[in-house]
Amino acid sequence: MNDVYYSDDHVRLHLGNCLDILPDLPNASVDAVVCDPPYELGFMGKAWDASGIAYNTDVWRQCWRVLKPGGHLLAFGGTRTYHRMTVAIEDAGFQIRDSLHWIYGSGFPKGQDIAKSIDKRRDDRELVLQVTSWLAAARDAAGWTNRQIDALWGFNGMAGHWTSQNKAAGVPTPEQWDRLRVQLGFDDTEIRPLVAELNARRGTLGDAWSRREVIGQGFRVRRESDVQLAGLSDGAYELTAPASEAARKWQGWHTALKPAHEPIVLARKPTGYNTTVANVLEHGTGALNIDGCRTQADQDYRNKCASVVGIDSNRNGDAYGEWTGARTDSAHDAGRWPTNVLLGHSPDCTGQCTTGCPVADMHDEARFFPAFRYEAKAPASERPRLADGTAHPTVKPLALMRWLVRLVTPPGGTVLDPFAGSGTTLEACRLEDFQAVGIEVDAAHAKLCRIRLNTPYMTGLFDGGAA
Repeated sequence: MNDVYYSDDHVRLHLGNCLDILPDLPNASVDAVVCDPPYELGFMGKAWDASGIAYNTDVWRQCWRVLKPGGHLLAFGGTRTYHRMTVAIEDAGFQIRDSLHWIYGSGFPKGQDIAKSIDKRRDDRELVLQVTSWLAAARDAAGWTNRQIDALWGFNGMAGHWTSQNKAAGVPTPEQWDRLRVQLGFDDTEIRPLVAELNARRGTLGDAWSRREVIGQGFRVRRESDVQLAGLSDGAYELTAPASEAARKWQGWHTALKPAHEPIVLARKPTGYNTTVANVLEHGTGALNIDGCRTQADQDYRNKCASVVGIDSNRNGDAYGEWTGARTDSAHDAGRWPTNVLLGHSPDCTGQCTTGCPVADMHDEARFFPAFRYEAKAPASERPRLADGTAHPTVKPLALMRWLVRLVTPPGGTVLDPFAGSGTTLEACRLEDFQAVGIEVDAAHAKLCRIRLNTPYMTGLFDGGAA
């Protein structure tokens, strides 16, 4: 293909839209699909996170086609939009097998502070409705429709806001108003001062905001690589108390929880045989690498797996005869069976949580889950940057991606990632000795992939599972 952007002994990366490149890949040519698609949340105003590509059944149908029978697909999703992506994957022909949940403790709450918003709010509602009511009457008097007004600017529905009496009501800018006056031919001597007043208030805060009392000082601390908070200034900021009665009533109320997990859909292409065993023997796909992803455990695990059996006893504990005290050890050398919950731990956690670990209060319970470095985002050592400082804002930790590709890929297998991002999955495949085919639509992100693949970022890895 002439769209190959990077290649080495393990990785081939294509630059372009996955909908254009996937159709050129051969049928049943990959063993697994592991990817982190856009969550379709408009993250940081980025267009790539609001394209609808994750909901596009055609993308997943192409992934289904290039997968071998029984091949697994793992795809991250946002908590608010995961369901729509999962339905698209299922509609493409996949069987939904499970959902995994990557849990971490350092997410950043992004909701709206209701009390602050109340004090910031300007109470212009009645004045706005005066303008929109007046403009609706002027529109009718001129024999115009909202569709005709929209056509003046190529809008789609804006005139409905300007002539509405519902919560979506809004006032045109002075420039828009002047054009409406010329086109509709109305005399706005009476209403124009109110239009100018409302426009002058755009972006200004309510009177109550200036009356808020400063009651303390907060400090905003962020690491250099935390580009999600790049729009916030570092250092101190003022803590203020509600000024209005309404704000005091709703103090402590927000619109969102702190993010602490991301769901991952586990799907499988139907096998080509009546049994999974037959499919595994023929294609090498259809099963999960349990032993390769077990959770490390200590002697306590082995002790609890051991059982005392008698001469004539059954597994329900009924004994016939003398107890011998013989013990059989059913513990696996590699540790516990992997779960569909993946924890973010402190790097030195080995079954016993330590201070600073996000699951410190769970104590012994935490030992049952695969554990990865305690971080909601990858560290700076795993975030490639361009010369101008450009970095990908949603990089996943490398150890996590290594565990995931190891779970679903047979030895020597090939993994497809149609949303390569900064190349974490591609590097994970290379480190696990798999082949990888990546696709990335954004040229800057493709450059980040190339930087990563040319200079592996492996500082401070904490695997937390059997290799």
